[in-house]
Parts: sequence; structure tokens; C-alpha cells
Amino acid sequence: MSKAFHRFVAWLRSLMPTAPSPVGELARKTALRATVLGGVMALTLSSAPVSLATQAQALTWTVPMSGIASGAGHLNATHVQAGWSVSCNTVEAKVRAHRGTGMTGDGVIAITGVMFGSADALCAGPLGLKMEVTVDTLPLKFDATAFDARTGMVAGRVSGITVTVESSNGCVLTIAGPNGKPGQADASYSNPDGTIVIDDRGHLRVTAQSSSCNAGIQIGDSIVVDGRFELTPRGILTSP
Repeated sequence: MSKAFHRFVAWLRSLMPTAPSPVGELARKTALRATVLGGVMALTLSSAPVSLATQAQALTWTVPMSGIASGAGHLNATHVQAGWSVSCNTVEAKVRAHRGTGMTGDGVIAITGVMFGSADALCAGPLGLKMEVTVDTLPLKFDATAFDARTGMVAGRVSGITVTVESSNGCVLTIAGPNGKPGQADASYSNPDGTIVIDDRGHLRVTAQSSSCNAGIQIGDSIVVDGRFELTPRGILTSP
């Protein structure tokens, strides 16, 4: 037969469908599955929710006015290990805010002064003891971390806390952060009624004590704090 005929037959065969080899088909399917899986993983990673820490860092805050407000309320502190409490039924505070937009939440409100009790009505301690409480580090800061536009509630913390508690029996305690540096306490602020609420369960510790203190008190013991203060006039703090 002529070479032209052989070329014609080869051309006809090239037009006929051929069954893929098992190895080739397996490779094709494997590649396809890898491509699809990679796309799904990329979609999942790109659509994953942003962490709460990242959200907090990304928030900016708005304070529509500047000024100073007075706060009145109460504060209770409990020594977890010993089980005794200090109750301050009269607490007065001074708060300062600066107008601005696009601000970070760190120190968005400053607490410039705090007075626990009064000269003739100190805080009440266990067994009838009187307790004099003094904030050693001013100003304290209210750091805003989250905002609920529906309720007007601002979540955050009061930071920069170092407090001295002196009892009428001569015991003197220092309360601060676990590392001995100024600590923090979980807190929130309500825009509708201008109330700061402190509710902290694990950030503050006994960091120093005098020789007159009960042997049951140890460095590192936990202090639980709760309190409520109403500001006058009421301020506004929103995000963004």
C-alpha cells in the first residue's frame, strides 16, 4: 500500500475516541480533587471570622463632648482565700473625657480622682474593722474594647490600678496586678444612664503586706471587686 493510504488511515484513527488509561484517569481525578479542595480551603480561610482580639484592635471610638463628670456609688472587694470583704458604701470619683473621633479605646476616659468613704465613715472590713482605701496611681484609665449599638453598652476595663488598704488593726495591703505592676479590672459603661459597673473576678492580687497582717493573707492571693458608679453629667461613648 502507498504511504498516502497509511497516512489516511492514521488520520481516521486520530478522529476516533479512545478510552483513557486507568493511570491517566486517576491522575486527572486526583488533580481535580486537589484543585477543588484547595479552592474550598482558600474560601474557608478567607471567610473565617476575625478574632475578637483583632476586632477590638480595629475599633475606633467617638466622644462627642469634652468635660469633667462626678461619679458617686459603692465598691466591694473580697479576699478570696481568707473570705473577708471590704465594703465602701460611699465612693466618689472624678472623670474626664476629651471630644474626638477615630480614637483608640485605650484610655478613652480618664478617672482623675477616687475617694473611698469619708473622714468619719471609712470602709467597713471584717470583725468590725475600719478600712482606709487609697488609690496610689492616678489617673486610672477606662479602656473601651467593645460596643453594643442596640443597648448603648460599652465593654472594657479600668486599668492602671494600684491600691493601698490600711486596716484599723495596723495591717496594710497593696493590691495591684499579678506581676506587682498596676493591674486592671473588668468594667462596662452604659450610655443610656451614665453608669460605670466594675465586675472583676481574676485580675487583682495582694502584692505586698505589712507584718501586722493576719497569717492567712499571702502575697498572690486573689481579690474580687464589684462596684457601681453613676456619672453626672452623663457622657456618651460610641464606636465608631
